[in-house]
Amino acid sequence: MYVIELSNKSKKFLGKLSDKDSDMILNKIYSIKENPLRHLKKLQGDKFWRLRIEKFRVIVDVIISGKRIIVLRIDHRKKVYN
Repeated sequence: MYVIELSNKSKKFLGKLSDKDSDMILNKIYSIKENPLRHLKKLQGDKFWRLRIEKFRVIVDVIISGKRIIVLRIDHRKKVYN
């Protein structure tokens, strides 16, 4: 099982969302703890991974040897890759 760590930037974004949206995002993030690579897609030309959650995208770094998932950024799908 992997440990989930949220960056300050992702915590700040979740704080701006409605309770419904932030709960949905957190539930999905914590649901991938068992087998994260099954749910994630590798970003082209980068070492990071993406998780799709409706209109939002979560950019994560997976450290396999340390069994950690670091949530780097959460944002709307139109803004997250800028």
